[in-house]
Amino acid sequence: MKGVHVKSVDLRRATSVPSPGPTRGRGKIPGAVLLLSISFLAGTLAFAQALSNPFDIGLGVRAMGFGGAYTALAEGTEALLVNPAGLGWTRAIHGDSTLANVLGLYAVTWLAGAFPNFGGGLVYSGVGDITDPGGNQLAFSHLALTVGVGLDLALLRVFPFPAAGGVALKYHRIQIADQSGSGFALDIGVLGRAPTPLGEARFGVTLRDLGLGPTVGTQPDAWSLDFTVGAALLSPIGLSASLDLGSEYTALGLGWAILGLAEVRGGVRFQGGFTLWALGLGVRWGMFALDYALLTHPVLSASHRFGFGVRF
Repeated sequence: MKGVHVKSVDLRRATSVPSPGPTRGRGKIPGAVLLLSISFLAGTLAFAQALSNPFDIGLGVRAMGFGGAYTALAEGTEALLVNPAGLGWTRAIHGDSTLANVLGLYAVTWLAGAFPNFGGGLVYSGVGDITDPGGNQLAFSHLALTVGVGLDLALLRVFPFPAAGGVALKYHRIQIADQSGSGFALDIGVLGRAPTPLGEARFGVTLRDLGLGPTVGTQPDAWSLDFTVGAALLSPIGLSASLDLGSEYTALGLGWAILGLAEVRGGVRFQGGFTLWALGLGVRWGMFALDYALLTHPVLSASHRFGFGVRF
């Protein structure tokens, strides 16, 4: 998982476990759980060295049902999370919300809206009521906002095939212990599509988290830049297959839409030396949509994501 490095906040005290063993009580958690929680919030299972980016934990429920292999499929509000070029091909008004339980450690909430060519969203994650073995408060919160714009490039004849391009600006506000910081980042993406005998082929390219990064305390740090290329095939019988090759991960996904009423999804994701399996289900009823995704982890608990959306 990507993160932004923070040198000014000393988290080593948070991840150290005293030899007599941790205590359990109100406002305290076991040392082993504390170590895993702070380490994950830092974007790694080792000792904390960076803060996680909430846009990188798979807030798009349909996208995560594909294991995150969504660079070439992104449209609507999920384009803000994966590939902003998808806003250029968004044809309806979308309103979406997501509640994600990440590895059983903490929760993240996502609220977003999109309409043709534009979109915006808000994400919040926080962990409170936590103290280290020394009784020091380790409350953590991360508020992030994003706005994006996409354009169908067909009229510009930039490419010899239908294409779209987009950009999304992200603002982060971080609070950890008694220090806070903020920063900006930019996502840039391109999508293309072409007919094939098997269905519509799609392909996409994204450059994510381009920016100077936030400053927490007195030390600014650069974002972890992610470059991803993706490809997908949409068959006329409702089957979808997708592939993402990124600097941070590799993912494969499959989906089967049934009569336009439901979609069953599955995927596999290779990231950080781990193999993560994904399952997803989406149900449509008129203008409403319900989505669920499960992402396993070989060491920690599985992550659950629930989404509710409307389409106009």
